[in-house]
Amino acid sequence: MALNQVGNRLVFENAKAFAASQGYNVSQAVCTQSYVRSEVALSTTVTNYHIPVLSNDTQNGAAFNTEYRLALQDIMVVSAIGLYVCKPSSSTATNFPLFTNPNATVFATGASQLYTLWNSFLNVAVNNQQVIPNMDTFRFYSVPQTQQGVGITAQTVFPIDQMDGSESGLAAIEPNFLLNGASNIAANITLPAAISTIDTNSRIVVMWKGIKLQNVTSVR
Repeated sequence: MALNQVGNRLVFENAKAFAASQGYNVSQAVCTQSYVRSEVALSTTVTNYHIPVLSNDTQNGAAFNTEYRLALQDIMVVSAIGLYVCKPSSSTATNFPLFTNPNATVFATGASQLYTLWNSFLNVAVNNQQVIPNMDTFRFYSVPQTQQGVGITAQTVFPIDQMDGSESGLAAIEPNFLLNGASNIAANITLPAAISTIDTNSRIVVMWKGIKLQNVTSVR
């Protein structure tokens, strides 16, 4: 879902108009391209994953050091969401790739079970209002043309997964919706069953992309 310059400008103008319609003073706000990154550890006993969005959310424990949460003073007008899985070497590692499908080389133990994640749904509520009641996660599923573990050139060259960070695993969100740092935000991914086999340190990563307005909420 890569956008050209015109598309990005339209997202920006729509975000400003939407924020203004919700009562925010966009003439004084600093509006920037930004993102929120939420991460949660996979578990063999969980069917409903709480996806943390706010900087003070401790429901899952302390945030991972690769997360980027929404400050309580800011709002985000979300125009795209991405869903990924990853397998860091530890809970504090920062040098790991994201995947849009169960890479069988990386997730050597539980790749086949990870497909459950893409047969699930995402829901988001802001102040108890369902802004996304049930969005299928299959729309985020993407198998690259070039895949790790598939040999080419007489089986002597082994590429990594083809990935474009501007579009792989991302889905455009229309209508856009607003995440208010001063609000109660409840985001969840509900699975039809728990993932029975999981590789150590595996996580779900959710990217919320759009336009951030800084220092506009009631929190100071």
